[in-house]
Amino acid sequence: MIGRAIAVVVALALLTAAGGAALGPGGRAKQTVTLLASKGPRPAGEPGAEAVAQRFVAAELEKLGYRVVLQRVDLPNGRSTRNVVGLSSGRPKVVIVAHLDGVRGSPAANDNASGVAVLLELAASLRSTPGVLVAATGGEERVVTGSRVHLGSLRLVRGISPQARRGVRLAVTLDMVGVGTRLHVRGIERQPNRSARLLLDRDGSTYLRDDGDSDHAELTRNGLPAAWLEWRTDACWHESCDVARRVDARRLEAAFHVVLDAAFLALKS
Repeated sequence: MIGRAIAVVVALALLTAAGGAALGPGGRAKQTVTLLASKGPRPAGEPGAEAVAQRFVAAELEKLGYRVVLQRVDLPNGRSTRNVVGLSSGRPKVVIVAHLDGVRGSPAANDNASGVAVLLELAASLRSTPGVLVAATGGEERVVTGSRVHLGSLRLVRGISPQARRGVRLAVTLDMVGVGTRLHVRGIERQPNRSARLLLDRDGSTYLRDDGDSDHAELTRNGLPAAWLEWRTDACWHESCDVARRVDARRLEAAFHVVLDAAFLALKS
């Protein structure tokens, strides 16, 4: 079983590389979405596609030169999943998060292979840049875990010291960034926090308050003010029709540029 999983990871990496150089970040991200979704549902802690996707992301980050850390995330049902964390040198000034798990019965293309795919494109653009932390988190889908909180991001933020949290200038969650007609920067506060303000510097996005429906919630509540970038709305949210062909490379590329511009601003501050 382990040998087969490694073979799948290698195949995914080769397919991602094939033709990737001829595509822009949106096209490459769409290719990654297709690969991740093709392996089937990725419920947290269940054997199969989630573990394969975790190995794929870890291999991609290692190839880009990041130091990769696998964080165990315990689940209420006694199982566990993992966060795949990539670190450049120095203390983090930019934290970029996208959850890798999905709901049962869905290929989870937009929710949230789309976010993971854009995260990998951003990791490639920021490679060798000090102060970058990227994380593909587990246990975000509370309908699967039964938890009231997003377990992967809670584990992630607790692994960052309070002193290091104070040095972070941008924390952003990429969640559902491939389908929709309106690009929103979201947060749990009434007014945009410092991360949201950096993201809103780009034209075309608006601020929308939410109740904490993605990984940004646990980051913010634990001393790391974060924002969620999302295209809205997706009629196939948490449904079997959340397939790769619906994901728009242009939406992915727009999200990529919003976060990349904000990251460069944060790294200069």
